[in-house]
Amino acid sequence: MLDRVRKLEAARAAPRSPIELTYGSFDAFEDQTLALIDEGKLDRGDMVAVLTALRRWHTDRLWGGWRYRGDGSPEYGR
Repeated sequence: MLDRVRKLEAARAAPRSPIELTYGSFDAFEDQTLALIDEGKLDRGDMVAVLTALRRWHTDRLWGGWRYRGDGSPEYGR
């Protein structure tokens, strides 16, 4: 019975974003990106705007609205 409850809870849990899957959390991704900005490897003006947009994308869970087709091209919506 407990196994069934765990499976149901896991199925109900929100899927993780690609950023969470790759970096563990959005904060870890942001920390890594800010370090690259401080090292001069990324442009501060551009990347701060990109981070802001990605934070919103992540928070609003908009990443769930797209996926890739079999040919590798993006498919938007569901």
